Amino acid sequence: MKTAMIRKALLSTLAATAVMTATPALAQQVTFSVGVGSPGYSQGYGYNRGYGNDLQYRAQRLAQQIDRASYNGRVSRGEAQRLRWEMQEYRSLEWRYARDGRLSQREYAALSYRLDRIQALLRMERRDRW
Repeated sequence: MKTAMIRKALLSTLAATAVMTATPALAQQVTFSVGVGSPGYSQGYGYNRGYGNDLQYRAQRLAQQIDRASYNGRVSRGEAQRLRWEMQEYRSLEWRYARDGRLSQREYAALSYRLDRIQALLRMERRDRW
């Protein structure tokens, strides 16, 4: 009877020790490259002019500006919907270009031009409301 009690205490102590030993390994930070585009997307493009994730940052910022302008009433719902569609087309093209994880100089210029064009459209839509 005493041996059974000791065995139970020993097993529970052994289980607690195993959990305490495994916890730091489970708590280690694991990072994944998850995002729009292909694997390696978050590491930047092959041609980035030294600006890091310049296009990704500009696209994110432009999408926020469109949302803000729509929320504030500076552009109509239809205009905001058209601008969001333009952004979706941009993201689709960006995904196609970045499938291999790198952009050529021509692809980078084309994407940059599209962002500039969407930015200009947003400016025009804002002006016609005021």
